[in-house]
Amino acid sequence: MIQNKQVLTSLEVSEMVGRAHNEVLKDIRQIIEDLGKGNFPLSSESIDIKDFFEESTYLSMQNKKLPCFLVTKQGCEVYGNRMTGVKGTQFTFRYVNQFNKMEQQLKEQTLPMSLDEKIATIASGYGNMRQEIGDVKEKVEDLSERFGLPATNAAILSHVRNGHIVHYLGGKDTRAYQKLSRKVFSEFGRDFKENFEVPRYDAIPLSQFDEALAYTKSWQPSFNTKEAIRKMNLLS
Repeated sequence: MIQNKQVLTSLEVSEMVGRAHNEVLKDIRQIIEDLGKGNFPLSSESIDIKDFFEESTYLSMQNKKLPCFLVTKQGCEVYGNRMTGVKGTQFTFRYVNQFNKMEQQLKEQTLPMSLDEKIATIASGYGNMRQEIGDVKEKVEDLSERFGLPATNAAILSHVRNGHIVHYLGGKDTRAYQKLSRKVFSEFGRDFKENFEVPRYDAIPLSQFDEALAYTKSWQPSFNTKEAIRKMNLLS
């Protein structure tokens, strides 16, 4: 079996020599027959046909499996010896050029990298990894913008809001807290939603969390509400 060798297909040979593929198949089969199925009759030298040609198949445009041959460089030389004149010269030039290209590609793939090339390869991979991480980060940030605060941030904001409003009411034991806390919380919610243009306080984007925290800490009830709190606590 042809292994670790560059090969052309009989289809490529057909194109190079300008003959129909079925004619090239006949030629190759005749060559194999002429070689006595692997041995020269007048020589002790043993010939392995698979060093030259190997039967194979390909899929046609109609998706049909059809016969072809894999042809090594030696096989092309043997095939070319059957041709004379300009066509033989042109075929030799074409197949030699094609095999040289394949050999050069193989060398480029297997050449050991220099230290600078290794560093460049690693750096390129690291750059790609950083780009991928950056893309993921952008997607996470975009989701955070669209779906509001994470639970932890929402809990912090809620805690700060509760503490701030209870402080304005004078504490949980005051008459103002008992009578006016619902009103004050409602007033804060209305002001907050109007300021940040959101349906509820925890719906703000994560990018505005610090701003929302500062707003909550500095928020004050309206003048009338503050007066109502003051008067209510005087009755305690």
